[in-house]
Amino acid sequence: METTQSREPRDMKRWGLIGAIGAAVAASICCLGPLVLLFLGVSGAWIGNLTALEPYRPIFTAVTFGFLGFAFYRVYRQPREKECEPGSHCANPHADKINKAALWIVTVLIVGLLAFPYVVPYLSAGNSERRFLRTTTTTLDVQNMTCSSCVVTVRTSLTRLDGVKEASVTLEPPRAVVVYDPGRVSTDDLIEATTRAGYPSNVRTAGGD
Repeated sequence: METTQSREPRDMKRWGLIGAIGAAVAASICCLGPLVLLFLGVSGAWIGNLTALEPYRPIFTAVTFGFLGFAFYRVYRQPREKECEPGSHCANPHADKINKAALWIVTVLIVGLLAFPYVVPYLSAGNSERRFLRTTTTTLDVQNMTCSSCVVTVRTSLTRLDGVKEASVTLEPPRAVVVYDPGRVSTDDLIEATTRAGYPSNVRTAGGD
């Protein structure tokens, strides 16, 4: 029978992984969250509040690697004799292999979460060519954008509108230049699309910087 003492090391490994996953999600939620919610059809200006976590991303990332380091230490360290009594969990070689495999799988997922804000601009597909009878161009000033994946979210929210031919979005300055058919979509529609994705916007005036 497995004793309380023999369960403690396994519980510590589990909490190390849970802590790493939680910290990684917190580190990436500011950029990953709005894009995921957009594709899930969830919208609202409240989504922009997620970007408030952007300044804390380095802290969450450091915490993530701290938990991961702890989990690796617990999985790969040589257990003390009293922790591996006959019949205990750690005395089972098969369980040890499962722990190591699970650790590496979770590590890959966590690294993917942390890298997402940096690689998503390269993964986003370009807009397909569409036919329009006439087009006009409008520039929007966009709020709440803090990273490259925010750019992708804003661009996606605009190009999903029927009537938008092209949307060029930049982080510095935070703007969106939209080419669209005014007979099929209006500037109010453009503003609503970015706002519902969590990034309020307004039409840039001719006298703006």
